[in-house]
Amino acid sequence: MKVCFNLILIAVLLFTTSLKPIEKKDPPTQCYDPNYVEISNVSYKNETYSVVLMRREGNRIKAKYFAAADYNGNNVFQRYNNWSKSVANIILVSSGTYMDNRQTPVGLTIDNGIPVNQTLVHDKMDALTIVFATGGIVVSNLKDGDLSVSGGGVDPTRKFNLRKSSIDLQDFMDWARSQEATVFQTHLLVYKNALTVSSYNSVTTPRERRFLAVGYDEDSKLVHVIVHCPQHSSIHDGAKKTLDFLNNFKDIKVTFMINLDTGAQDVFELNNSDCTKNDAIKGTQPLSTAVNLLSYYFQ
Repeated sequence: MKVCFNLILIAVLLFTTSLKPIEKKDPPTQCYDPNYVEISNVSYKNETYSVVLMRREGNRIKAKYFAAADYNGNNVFQRYNNWSKSVANIILVSSGTYMDNRQTPVGLTIDNGIPVNQTLVHDKMDALTIVFATGGIVVSNLKDGDLSVSGGGVDPTRKFNLRKSSIDLQDFMDWARSQEATVFQTHLLVYKNALTVSSYNSVTTPRERRFLAVGYDEDSKLVHVIVHCPQHSSIHDGAKKTLDFLNNFKDIKVTFMINLDTGAQDVFELNNSDCTKNDAIKGTQPLSTAVNLLSYYFQ
């Protein structure tokens, strides 16, 4: 009987053990798939480059630009904070383009379809940058006067010359409103893999430089690349060296490259794939000081 009782007791213990709830572990925190983002520090021709290479294949990586405060009184930092809480998967956030003494964006600026600055700069800042609501970025060279867009009832074969036609400019702004597009002007440094900034008409003050380049890698895949150059240089010299680096070290053919502000609003924060901070590129100013912000996120 004693043996039988012991067997029953063991069976009861095994049964009650099996009824214990299984402890659930939180899933690992991940901001993005590391297969889509490559962060590196590279030495090339006695220069140091900090690089964030983002692969746009599959449209998993998207861009969002905050050009100005909204009509509800929320400044750029507040807008970004509210938006990022719902997105969560932030790869990086950076200061964008230039502002004047009143902290108004310089040049034609449209924020999510809403005009912020309707004054098109004619004699410089040739890069008309369009950030689509879908997360893509394109740049048109205003000197060429051959901007084309689609959607909103616009003929996709039409060429807009914004600097020479007030009708084209108004129609383009109407299109941006209908598509909730974000538009800003900045310096065009490289276009169609050729240097477009001159040593005679560029900003010559030596400082750290940060660029956004978009192009195609050796496998003809679309990539967006942030390149930070800590060595102080003029915009022309920095752009020239960076184009050489991207072409010959990274084997990237650059469709366009624009400047990101490292002056009055030197803002930059970068996350690792596990959402921890990465200091490979780090701004000198807090996000709260930003007048405009460019963010990349994973979806």
